[in-house]
Amino acid sequence: MKTTLLFTLLILSVFLSYGQGTGEVIITEIHNRPSKPSQELLDAALLLAENSGFSGDTSPNEGHTEWFEIYNTTGAPVVMDNWTLTDGSSSSKITTIGSFTLGANEYAIFSGFHIPDAQGGIAPDYIYDYKEPSFNNESTYSGGSTSNCPDGIIIKKGDGTLVDQVLYDYGYGSYIVGGVSNCSNNPGTTSYGFPGMSGSSKTSFMLKAGAPITSAANDMASNWEYSTLTYDGDQKGTPGTANNVDATLSNENFIFSNFKIYPNPAKDFITIKSNDFKINSVEMFSVLGEKLLSKTNITNNLLRVSQFNAGIYLLKINAKDGSLIKKIIIK
Repeated sequence: MKTTLLFTLLILSVFLSYGQGTGEVIITEIHNRPSKPSQELLDAALLLAENSGFSGDTSPNEGHTEWFEIYNTTGAPVVMDNWTLTDGSSSSKITTIGSFTLGANEYAIFSGFHIPDAQGGIAPDYIYDYKEPSFNNESTYSGGSTSNCPDGIIIKKGDGTLVDQVLYDYGYGSYIVGGVSNCSNNPGTTSYGFPGMSGSSKTSFMLKAGAPITSAANDMASNWEYSTLTYDGDQKGTPGTANNVDATLSNENFIFSNFKIYPNPAKDFITIKSNDFKINSVEMFSVLGEKLLSKTNITNNLLRVSQFNAGIYLLKINAKDGSLIKKIIIK
């Protein structure tokens, strides 16, 4: 009994320490099987400045609308310049972040592409190289293939130091043959086990509300669950806000889920659309809190920002039922 317990603790210790990173930036949510865009929406998105240089598929697929969310666990901005994003199922698929700073205790959305009307109005805070990384969904593992590695995101600093990673397999463990893993990035015979099997499509999986936001907690299946909050008709998740799986939206999430703000980064104009919400006023602030603009009338849902210097700003939308503050990057 004692020997078995010690062996179990040893295996658990190895498993947890494998995924532990420095933890100042944590992956908190992944949407790996969103709805596909229509060809019309994809063609229109290819003309957007933020998708310039795109060289991936021009036929609609889930990869165009995938995203993941990160959170700064510290009380100071984290400069992520030259950090890398590695595809959990293919170590050769790596994106180096050019320039991005994550504000203190702030969330950010990373996506490989931007299709506003097919992503629930999500305006990615950072757009990485398409399909590097990309995600497998449950069907990859449920098919029983023995060559499927766990997928996910691995975030490292420029010097190779692990910051955080989330590797998932939906609990199938089908890549393990004869008790030996086929994947070099899997620490052993333990199936990651999250998210759970038989999840619905168009649903993100996330760290549970109240779970520790640490790189060690990210490795524990018990800390993960599916979202139940709808943010765009039939898609579920809490992009850019604190995780919440309650059936009733908090006021903050309710306001957020009913607004679309894009493009971000922006150059000349920002489009602000709402789902039947009356916008009372819009304000722009510097990161130091200085009010730079206040408008009570937004013509054609467009807010001109070309008068601002390149940098990071805070956009505050005041509606009847609450307010929303969103970080805006101006190029």
